[in-house]
Amino acid sequence: MHKALLLTVALGCAGHSSYANTATTDSVIAPRESPKTSIVYQNQISGMVSDASGPLAGVTVTVVGTSITGQTGADGKFMITAPAGSTLRFSAIGFKPKDVTASNNQLTVFLENDDTSLDEVIVTALGIKREKRALGYAAQDIKADELMKNKNPNIINSLNGKIAGVNVTNSGGAPGASANIIIRGGTSLERDNQPLFVIDGVPMDNSTGQGDNSAFDGNTNASTTNSNRAMDINPEDIESISVLKGPSAAALYGLRAAAGAVIITTKKGKDGATQASISSRFGVNWVNKLPEQQSMFKQGSYYNGSLVTQTFESWGDPFGANEQRYDNMRDFYELASSYDNSFNISGGSPNGNFYLSGSNIYQTGVVPTTDFNRSTVRFNGEQKLGRVTMGANVSYSMSDTRKTLTGSGLWGSGGNGYMEGVLLWPGNDNMKDYLNPDGSNKLLLPEIALENNTDNPYWLINKNPQNDKTDRIVGNVYTHIDVADWFDITYRLGIDNYTTQFSSLTSAGSSVKLEWQDGMMSNTDKKYQYLNSNLMLNFKKQINDWDLGLLLGTTAEDTKVKSTSVRGEGFEIKGFESIENFAPANKYYRQVYDNNRLVGVYGDLRVGYKNLAFLNFTGRNDWSSTLPLANRSFFYPSVSTSLIFTELFEKNSILSYGKLRASWASVGKDTRPYVTNTYLFGPELTIGGGFRNHWTRGNDILLPEKTNAFEVGTDLRFLNDRIGLEFTYYQTNSINQILQPRVSNATGYILTYYNIGELNNRGVEFTLNATPIKRENFTWNTMLNVSHNTGRVSELIGGLDILYVTDVQVGNGKAASYNNGDFMAISGSVWQTDDAGNLLLDYNTGRPLVKTTTTDYVGNREPDFIGGWNNTFNYKNWELSFLFDFRKGGDIYNASDYLMTVYGTSQRTASRGETISFTGSALNPATQAYEMITRDVVADEAFYKDVYSRHTPHFVENVNWWRLRAVSLSYSLPRDLLARTKFIKGATFNATGNNLWLLTNYSGVDPETSAAGAGVVGSGSAGIDYAGVPATAGFTVGVNLRF
Repeated sequence: MHKALLLTVALGCAGHSSYANTATTDSVIAPRESPKTSIVYQNQISGMVSDASGPLAGVTVTVVGTSITGQTGADGKFMITAPAGSTLRFSAIGFKPKDVTASNNQLTVFLENDDTSLDEVIVTALGIKREKRALGYAAQDIKADELMKNKNPNIINSLNGKIAGVNVTNSGGAPGASANIIIRGGTSLERDNQPLFVIDGVPMDNSTGQGDNSAFDGNTNASTTNSNRAMDINPEDIESISVLKGPSAAALYGLRAAAGAVIITTKKGKDGATQASISSRFGVNWVNKLPEQQSMFKQGSYYNGSLVTQTFESWGDPFGANEQRYDNMRDFYELASSYDNSFNISGGSPNGNFYLSGSNIYQTGVVPTTDFNRSTVRFNGEQKLGRVTMGANVSYSMSDTRKTLTGSGLWGSGGNGYMEGVLLWPGNDNMKDYLNPDGSNKLLLPEIALENNTDNPYWLINKNPQNDKTDRIVGNVYTHIDVADWFDITYRLGIDNYTTQFSSLTSAGSSVKLEWQDGMMSNTDKKYQYLNSNLMLNFKKQINDWDLGLLLGTTAEDTKVKSTSVRGEGFEIKGFESIENFAPANKYYRQVYDNNRLVGVYGDLRVGYKNLAFLNFTGRNDWSSTLPLANRSFFYPSVSTSLIFTELFEKNSILSYGKLRASWASVGKDTRPYVTNTYLFGPELTIGGGFRNHWTRGNDILLPEKTNAFEVGTDLRFLNDRIGLEFTYYQTNSINQILQPRVSNATGYILTYYNIGELNNRGVEFTLNATPIKRENFTWNTMLNVSHNTGRVSELIGGLDILYVTDVQVGNGKAASYNNGDFMAISGSVWQTDDAGNLLLDYNTGRPLVKTTTTDYVGNREPDFIGGWNNTFNYKNWELSFLFDFRKGGDIYNASDYLMTVYGTSQRTASRGETISFTGSALNPATQAYEMITRDVVADEAFYKDVYSRHTPHFVENVNWWRLRAVSLSYSLPRDLLARTKFIKGATFNATGNNLWLLTNYSGVDPETSAAGAGVVGSGSAGIDYAGVPATAGFTVGVNLRF
């Protein structure tokens, strides 16, 4: 890796001379001459460029009408040769360009801030830049400087609280942990609902590598903190991120963007002298909050009346006055650290540019032995030859994560996770003492067989590690031809290839099922190959007051996924942990292929009138290989319009800008490969032999899912753009849902695929941007966004009232979707009631009776509304920013506390032995009639296990929060001070705090939780809090130097 990095740097530096000629000092700029032109220059012109705060470095100076360019140094000074009377153009990002006639040899130039220049253009579908005023749908973008304020290794987390309608859920505090992003609710009941990610025009995979609907299965070691693949991107390389919120905005991307799209544009070199920068950050993180545990009672159980000590539970006797109580949970976690270093070099000329970068981040976790290490290299280059522009964007990343199992997996799976042990370990035992003198596993329950025992968390993290390593290359090459001023052609060929190696080790002597007690090792290689070919023909013409445009294109995508696994059981040579150290009969192999192809053609017709009224039509037809031949082709259109109604009236300072917009779109979604076919299991070596049916029947008449979306909104600006308001109302209707319900055993199958069900979303978004204070040396910019979404399910046929598409279940609580009800519901067991709502009690014990045959609706995980409030204060060379995000409503299932209650470590079990009075209806055995009774019930171990914990609403909480997501302070050294160094053009020191404050009514660790991470389909696992790595708070300091 290091050799490859050095080679890339060397090649980039060697090729640099073809892009730019630099001056020998910061203040003197040599001319850059066209190789085809020979001009005798008569004047040498020098001067200084400044703004309100002082000299400006990095301003591009161009001799208009020639290829001669230069750049100001760190002191704002420049020197350039040009013919007498030439016009010099001074330009820089964030400032209005200015032309100055060189009437003498010494110039003083003052540039004005351009407050609107960065907001006028946004990158939309297919990488097309459009003016925001022309868009008939809502779209927001985030620039590089905003991303860097609370820089996060996972760029998805950097979007949290900054964009209306975007709900980001972090899966925990482990290094490399995934994050889930949902835009305007889900569009699919049984498929991935995260948006399409596109980087420099190429769609990229953002999966986690774990199964679609399996995240808790300990047997397959999937209950881990897998990373989503957006983590392979170096945030320092990003120029901007545009979020296209619905089908209207993303229709040109086709079926992959039914849930919206996140468009990432990386940095390019700029015309002028070569620039370089390096940045370095160091940070520390700590556990933000821990669950409350009872500290009064020791290990043991009185469930059957007498004390049993060979148990993992904490229902034993009270601690004595002189007995030591170990705080195992708090002592388990440690202070984590992170090191983040990066560099970039860029430059260019009027005919070409380049950008080269490298980075490394290394994070240790709050859980010992866990870490995340990622290195990246990127090269972006472009060269113009007459009417032809050719370019390439390519990045390589290598990431390595060390982790362990978190939750235990499905009950009885044998997949113990260390976080369960941390939550449940009895306080009378020192958890750090996990080894016998001979190095073997020191069992908490030495009298219990291994398969029924429980491993110490320290044994798990040190002896049973999980690792994954990913090598990835994402890139594209493109050619753009300006055939005429009204016609251009762009062709882009992109790839996204990566290999992830997952490895899992279970050391001999672990408390697992019998087959693994002499050790188990599994290795899985996942190879993902994606190829994208895209051709666009763009026509544009202005006729009087009309702006006309037509885009025609075709795309072909080919995706191949190959997963090869080998698992060995029972090491032959003790202590030799290798996949080769298993008997051939104890090795198990598995290989899975997923291949699919998508071909599409599309068109985009744009009409504008006087730059005040805009109309846009798009249409796309896709052919998907995963659908039946008869239904493989499907077409979907969109239409959008916008009107800048303030252009119809005289300008005024109160309402300086007003826009109305509306859009409608339809977009399809195919299915996963091979679901249209029915397969057979291989021949069985039993009586009769032969093949047998697979448990799932294919469906060769499946239709594509389809989402119809409608939105209307307005964008308003007041007081000369000092205040901006955006409001959007939207609704989506997703039909022909492809589901996999159970079928009658008479069919010979267990499951099949059907087009049934609808998913409807309705919501509003509100954004306020304002500059309350704007002075020469001080400004305050603020942004507030609030959004609400309601997701409802309907048209589930065949008696399918509850839909479970994941194994996200703890106890009887489970993520669910209800017919004619909530998409993000929670189902669970409840106490019985009569028709009048009275509790049904056992006449003899007085205990409430539990429903045992059905589960009930107990909550909705979807929040009432979410939002963020972002503020930035600038005073001279200081910048202070802070970001709050908030949530109102929505339920969380505290499954961790459920587990702790059953095992006797929850704080709510500290009141054991007290009496609880119940009043309800009970069946009198003597009269066989129901009558109202009142009984006092002792809240003992049996009550908590058999009655209290089986009423799931006890652990479901309606949650609110207000969180200080990030606070950042930076200071840039004055330019006049840097001018003395001759080579440093900028130096910024920064300090950032993350998750430093949380105000919430949630009794658990952190209400931002997703038990199974970002890899779960359908309604996902957001809002299920179970045995995950606690969220962390942290503080980072860093420096950035520019040369």
